[in-house]
Amino acid sequence: MNKKYVFGIYMGLIAISMLVYVGFTAYSYIVKQCQNKYGLSYNEKRKELGIPLIPANWSIKERTENFVGWWGDETKVGYKRKAVTFSGCNIDGELDVFNLSLQNGKKRLLEIQYNYPRGKEKATLIYTYQIDHYAKSISKIAADSILNAENIQRGY
Repeated sequence: MNKKYVFGIYMGLIAISMLVYVGFTAYSYIVKQCQNKYGLSYNEKRKELGIPLIPANWSIKERTENFVGWWGDETKVGYKRKAVTFSGCNIDGELDVFNLSLQNGKKRLLEIQYNYPRGKEKATLIYTYQIDHYAKSISKIAADSILNAENIQRGY
């Protein structure tokens, strides 16, 4: 094979690799910037919507293209985690998880899921109470009652 031909293919592969890397880096930067606008600065909107806010002392523990996970103290009773999901630069939903005290030695959680409106669909707010591996949907009134009984701040 001709050395010039091999060298040309080699240089072409390097150029394509560089373009792919630059494109991926730019896309990752854009996605991160979109996600950042739904962090702490979005708490005012969360307050208007009646969903839990991200506490100022929390940090991001996990991030992907479609997900950001904010964590608080996982070990104590109270608000422990928020997951925010995305489609590109649009926010899809938020899931808030509260640790409750043990009941008969079984772990309990309360989850609040907010799904943002899409097209003609309205926003939905779902409350789930979980004991060990059993979960059931409950009303907002029941969720508030559970949080009050545990002396847990709702964060909204």
